[in-house]
Amino acid sequence: MVGNKAAATAVKLAKVQVASAFPITPQTTITQYLSEMYAAGEWDFDFVNVEGELTSQVVVQAASRTGARTFTCTSGPGLLYMHHPMQTTGSSRLPVVMAVVHRGYKGMQPDHSDLMSQQWTGWGHQYVEHAQEILDSVLMAYKVAEDPRIRIPIAVGYDGYVLSYTAEPVEIPAQEEVDKWLPPNKAMPSVLPDEVDPSTFARGWGGGDPQMPWKVHHEAILKIEEVLKETMDSFEKTFGRRYGNGMIEEYMMEDAEVAILAMGTIAGTCKAAVDRMRKEGKKVGLIKLRSYIPFPVKDFREWAKKLDGIAVVDRSICPGKGGPVFAKLRDSLFDQEEKPKTLQFHAGLGGKEVRVHDFEMIGDKILKAAKGGKVEQVTWV
Repeated sequence: MVGNKAAATAVKLAKVQVASAFPITPQTTITQYLSEMYAAGEWDFDFVNVEGELTSQVVVQAASRTGARTFTCTSGPGLLYMHHPMQTTGSSRLPVVMAVVHRGYKGMQPDHSDLMSQQWTGWGHQYVEHAQEILDSVLMAYKVAEDPRIRIPIAVGYDGYVLSYTAEPVEIPAQEEVDKWLPPNKAMPSVLPDEVDPSTFARGWGGGDPQMPWKVHHEAILKIEEVLKETMDSFEKTFGRRYGNGMIEEYMMEDAEVAILAMGTIAGTCKAAVDRMRKEGKKVGLIKLRSYIPFPVKDFREWAKKLDGIAVVDRSICPGKGGPVFAKLRDSLFDQEEKPKTLQFHAGLGGKEVRVHDFEMIGDKILKAAKGGKVEQVTWV
């Protein structure tokens, strides 16, 4: 099945109670699949087709407040249109799950600039590589988001066109197994710590500490790491598949001297390049980043002790600042006594194809830098 059908199938398996969406390329067929499922009465849920993305976020936000399991989806400019209500979904600690089918905001083709632009909305952000991982990650997103320790909305991002419209083999778990593994969502009137007065929580109005809403929200997002790792273990035990520890997935890293850090579909291309370089005796590995928010700081600090270099491939850029993943990695390693050499690469923006030999070039550059060679610090691939 194509990636978008994998996302819609996960929604069905999760027995979502309220879904709302507005079609936008390349997300459109998720909306179509959900409409067909609703018309066919495949399970008991409400599907609300609205006049725009802002409203679709508000609909699932309202439904989530009642304890309903909810889903929405969008792409590129549609995600930007959702920005305002996404803030409230995050700060209200509503466990909405959203599929973001990546489409850059400077054109129709995919890069990660749409979801990267939503870093301040208080959601968990996950990036996936292939159709099977879409289905599995949406299911796991509900398990994590609805955990009483978390109650945070989660966006599952995957590349438009390349993945949304490409058919791949996908194993669909049995409904009975999913039902057993993913119990129904429960309404939680409050997720605030005991010392917080609910009447003063929202935006600090009515007295109290105005910083408290930010503090408890921030700490809840950081807890995603622990719960995601637990969820990955239980998912493997039940369904027989896993993606690293949930935060990162490693490839050929056992004896690697340097690593390439990539995310999304281009991580699959990188694997082919790593295979080639290994045949040439080059000790290069891949660290696939699955969770961008929260960022796997602990994992990278451990790898920093073992590696001589890390090449970060960002499929997005903050103009005037640089790659968001590169900045996060450097920040994570700032206090380390010994740091590996890090290089920044921008690739795949605006849908530009990233080829196997591009990753071989990246691998050669980080190997050279790790050995003390002079290499350009920022490279556009």
